Amino acid sequence: MNILSRDSAGLDPVSFLGADTTKPAVRQGYGVSGTGKTELMKELIRRGEKSPEFDEYFRIIIFDVKHDGYQSLLPEKSEAITDFMGYEKSLNENRVTLIHPEISEAQDFLDEIIDHLFRTSERIEGFSATLIVEESSTYITAHKVPDSLKRFATQGRSMGLSLILLNQRAMNNRWVDSQTASMFLFRLARPDADMLKKRWGINPEQLESRLSEKRFSFAHFDLESLKLDFYEPIKLKGE
Repeated sequence: MNILSRDSAGLDPVSFLGADTTKPAVRQGYGVSGTGKTELMKELIRRGEKSPEFDEYFRIIIFDVKHDGYQSLLPEKSEAITDFMGYEKSLNENRVTLIHPEISEAQDFLDEIIDHLFRTSERIEGFSATLIVEESSTYITAHKVPDSLKRFATQGRSMGLSLILLNQRAMNNRWVDSQTASMFLFRLARPDADMLKKRWGINPEQLESRLSEKRFSFAHFDLESLKLDFYEPIKLKGE
């Protein structure tokens, strides 16, 4: 297996979290609960915060409707944001903004944030941002994608904006796939693994065999080259 490092397969913090005007704006991540999606994201964010390759106007916004998993990224005694005013303040002051929306208001809140990110990109030269949407099936179905997310996926790339969609179950939306550069895969429910075989030719037996060898190991699939690479678990903070 390969070891995750800054120079391996483009999964270092800069290329994974940063916007790339030469590639589709969307990345996806799948895996059942407890397999390591959030731990990978947190560690990449921690490394990204320290990277000199991200300038002062780069921001990461985590939109987490499940309200669990990212609090350790916040400064001591800080809490997740729950309203738009708090989001604006945090975006001005912090590299990372964690949002815990109420489920009944989540779509409207997400629409507001996306509109604001576009306006901010137009207003501030050098501004760039990555929006991480947890439990993305809350908003995206097999046949429907909200207009705000369509705008983000199609127009965000030229404005330094990128989108990471995370979910426990693999989403079967062909339009989203057409806007996606890559995906990372943790252990999947078997129906999802079978679906990826039909869509991309990924061998479900090979995927399960390799990912079951070590907890938190994962695979990275490049949708442009159709190349599948396996990785050791990312080394976590304090290990």
